[in-house]
Amino acid sequence: MNSGGRSMYTSSFIQNELINTFGHLIQSQIVRNVRKSIFYSVLADETTDISQIEQFPLCVRYVEDQKYKIREDFLTFVPVYDVTGAGLANTVLETLPILELDLKKMRGQGYDGAATMRGQFRGVQDSIKEKLPLALYTHCSSHSLNLCLSDATNIPSIRNCMGVIKEVCRFFHMSAKRTEILKSMIHYMPKSIRTLADFHIF
Repeated sequence: MNSGGRSMYTSSFIQNELINTFGHLIQSQIVRNVRKSIFYSVLADETTDISQIEQFPLCVRYVEDQKYKIREDFLTFVPVYDVTGAGLANTVLETLPILELDLKKMRGQGYDGAATMRGQFRGVQDSIKEKLPLALYTHCSSHSLNLCLSDATNIPSIRNCMGVIKEVCRFFHMSAKRTEILKSMIHYMPKSIRTLADFHIF
């Protein structure tokens, strides 16, 4: 409101400030939603970003108040330096209270199948379960699906089917005209088989 008419707000400093502000507002809203829920689960994994910094993304799974809809929302990236099971578990247990989430309401943990995460001795899930016995561990369903698909691609018929589906999607993606024709044809299909749009291939 007090800036001059030539202010463009395109400097990296201003852009990062705007991004951080929006991110904080979104995170605050997610935290408020989670706090309204009776229980929640934590989903996490460890990864290395392009700048070679170990990141620990934290997500929450909860039931949305009143709508009774299951939601999975991203909370934050936490830089980590201790990637052992105990170190990552401490990161979870220290970060959630900072975000004002009650640890006593945690009823689930979801990680991949790596020994550091799911290990019964010194794994993240084991370390957290020692302090929060009701936080049960579940192998991440998306990761399990990925493992199943990876194994299934060794079967020639399934591998060929996946290839055909990929080429069909690419065929429509490459042309806006073909995409519009497909959408119009789907509109006339019976509702029982009109599910292609649900896969977001457009």
